[in-house]
Amino acid sequence: MKLATKLLLPALFFCLTANVSVAQTADPEFKSATFTLWGGYSFSSVRFLGKTENSQTQIFGIGLQRPVKEYPPNKAIWYTADLIPYIHFNYPKRDENNRMVSRSGFGLSPVGFTLMNVSQKRLTPYIRTTGGMIFMERNFPTDGARKLNFTFDITFGANLRFNTFGMISFGYKFHHISNAETGNENPGLDSNFLFLKLSIQ
Repeated sequence: MKLATKLLLPALFFCLTANVSVAQTADPEFKSATFTLWGGYSFSSVRFLGKTENSQTQIFGIGLQRPVKEYPPNKAIWYTADLIPYIHFNYPKRDENNRMVSRSGFGLSPVGFTLMNVSQKRLTPYIRTTGGMIFMERNFPTDGARKLNFTFDITFGANLRFNTFGMISFGYKFHHISNAETGNENPGLDSNFLFLKLSIQ
């Protein structure tokens, strides 16, 4: 499969899901789909689930959030999906005597859920988790690993609303990437992102 096809499939998925309408509910904060642009930076990876340390990582995402269910008095569950057009790792490659190398990739996180407060307050906290896949330009993070890797993350953030249809979010994201034991090696890598997100309803 050509690289262009691999880029178009996630984009097509995002365009199709973005056109799904969402019914309004009684709460004005829980009424429609939300589109997001977000980016994050991790100063250093840690040895936790993954075994690859000291990676500086950048990520950029385009997302969609849709309301699923409200829980009185002021909680709501949202379905979330992200297209990841760019993720970049600068890390010590252990099978090259820890030489610093750079690897980039793209991917999709089609399954995710967000639990957030629904209120008229300007600052509201939330917790989120997503899962997906990343296709790297080369086997990552070692030659015995794979280009295709799988991800999950856990996010703790807060929404800062600045008008009736837009808000800025910020917080911390734990991000794990590995090949789930489908390669000859599976070192994995855990990033600790600080992120900023712009959301538009």
